[in-house]
Amino acid sequence: MSKHSASPPLILLLGDEALIALDLQEGLQDSRFRVAGPFTTCAEALSWLQIETPDAAILDTVLKDGPCRHIARALAARDVPFLIYSGHSQDKALLPEFHDVRWIEKPVPPSVLIEACKQLLAFAA
Repeated sequence: MSKHSASPPLILLLGDEALIALDLQEGLQDSRFRVAGPFTTCAEALSWLQIETPDAAILDTVLKDGPCRHIARALAARDVPFLIYSGHSQDKALLPEFHDVRWIEKPVPPSVLIEACKQLLAFAA
């Protein structure tokens, strides 16, 4: 359960590929998660983070307007667990301060990411 309320956990979802992100959103919702996003720009996600805090997050490394570095930092400052879901392993250099964050390379079935979210939340509890 969410540490913020009795409602299901809220997952922040950032992705640069609409079909993949929408498929993942559907899978998360079917697994009883609430989903913020999918956001396709860092600016949209940062704006949302000004008024909300998710329980966990799934970040792509680069969105339409650049690397997700500021979002990762904002989440880390709030102790929000997150994982990176990207098809570009070379992007690891874009987030060097988060080398210990779990990295899942695209493509994987949504079930893999859903299980990873459950693990993030269990570890954070």
